[in-house]
Amino acid sequence: MKKYPLLLSCLSVLFCAQIKEEDSDSAELAAAELNKVSLYEIGTAAPPSETPLPSPHLRLGENLITNGSFESPVLSARWATYNSEMVPGWQASWLDATCATPPQIELQNKDLFSTAPHENQYTELDADNACTADARVKLMQSFRTEANHIYRVTFWVRARDAEHLMGVRADFGQGYALEVIPPTGAWQIVTVHIEATGDITTLSFTDTGVGDTYGTFIDAVEVREVTVDTENMPKPKGKKCKGKPKQSFENGRRHKDCSRAR
Repeated sequence: MKKYPLLLSCLSVLFCAQIKEEDSDSAELAAAELNKVSLYEIGTAAPPSETPLPSPHLRLGENLITNGSFESPVLSARWATYNSEMVPGWQASWLDATCATPPQIELQNKDLFSTAPHENQYTELDADNACTADARVKLMQSFRTEANHIYRVTFWVRARDAEHLMGVRADFGQGYALEVIPPTGAWQIVTVHIEATGDITTLSFTDTGVGDTYGTFIDAVEVREVTVDTENMPKPKGKKCKGKPKQSFENGRRHKDCSRAR
């Protein structure tokens, strides 16, 4: 009878060790899924298609952007300009810092140029009512992130016409930015995956063309965290690998994975 407590204790230790082993293996599988995401590589597609995720076990979280389709405020005419505080979620500044008037955010609806946006409205990055010849604005929004987590950024882009020089720069405030030459006559969905470096990330858009009030259209801005659906992942098989540690992710969180040393 005295052996039973010892036996139960041994079984408990073995059971716990097995759970920890399986949890560790699952974490490594989750890390491997997230490692399939290519960071800072631009993907483009024609609406409504989007660049697919590289694994069926990856999921996208809720959109962290407020008013990403620029549906607020609702236009009473085909277009209008607003002070930044009147457009929820967004802030603006003139690229020409000598302009002392309040920065304007220009919104347009789908009837102005028959552009078929994501919903009914979108923004143009060259706003009217500038106090200098350069009418370009920097449009930005900050949102909460977690360092080392992966986020998918998507936005729709389109040139106003083919006669004027246009382009857009998307900056993520962490030493990385991308530039796109927008197509004319149709919208294009731009997709890129980034790794957050802090608890606040700021996304900004600026027109790289001439500030002549003929600017790039932006719509349907989304930022979503990429996570792993661990509940429906295959069960771990085989032994854990041993080797040099490297940084990876567990359920969207960074953890130590392992890869074979070379």
